[in-house]
Amino acid sequence: MAHEFAPYDGALGPEGVRRTTMYYGPVVGGLPIEAWHCEVCGLLRLTYPDGRKEERRLFPGPQPGLIAGATTRMPEVQTFGMQARVSGLSLDPRLVGTLIPAEATGPMITLPQITLPQLDALTWMTAILLSLACVGGLYAGVLAVYTYATPSAEWPAVIVTLVLFGSALVLQAGAAALRHFFPMPPLAPSPAERYGGKAQLDPATRTAVFFLVLATIGLFIGGVLAVYDWHTPDAEFPLFMGVLVCVGLALLVKVADAARRHLGGR
Repeated sequence: MAHEFAPYDGALGPEGVRRTTMYYGPVVGGLPIEAWHCEVCGLLRLTYPDGRKEERRLFPGPQPGLIAGATTRMPEVQTFGMQARVSGLSLDPRLVGTLIPAEATGPMITLPQITLPQLDALTWMTAILLSLACVGGLYAGVLAVYTYATPSAEWPAVIVTLVLFGSALVLQAGAAALRHFFPMPPLAPSPAERYGGKAQLDPATRTAVFFLVLATIGLFIGGVLAVYDWHTPDAEFPLFMGVLVCVGLALLVKVADAARRHLGGR
């Protein structure tokens, strides 16, 4: 017997199961398929994005792998069938209008996040001691200038500041002495140190570098000749042409080497 397609408004259906807006796992055209499923009889009603409607029969009971509620969360953190986007394609505008009011319950307040640097305990203790010493120095400076007479609290503030600063120095000196007298065992040499050596350039690259160095020297000399006097000397033009020849020879050498390696199958 055929079933009438009723709107998915949350009312009770003829089978006594509450209708809820759900979406079917398989996708047509990159858009989710609106679905309603009866968990008692297994009836599945589908409404495709292009307007077509279809009925199928599934096993009774929940179908979490095929039918799920829509969500605006990212698909990489959702189980199969829960993603609202499929293969990165855009959503149906009707689906967006349905999801956003349900998900956005209020204004989103983003609190600033503080990322502490990855420091060891010794560095943290030194930083805390120096920070307290700075605060003590500021307090002592305010006490020294805010009135015409030095208050009695100035001396204890200076002593505490000096003790904090000295503690930071002693802590760093002790750590340096500990590292000096009880060093860590030497690490094994790295592969770069064990097998490394000077770079071995092929003849074509060496030739190209030679011509480029000549071109650089020629450009430097040409720049000096162009500005050291009030008029351009006669040697400027042949020098510039020599620079162009050197650059062209360098390019020609590299192109010929690339063609040789390509034709030789290397």
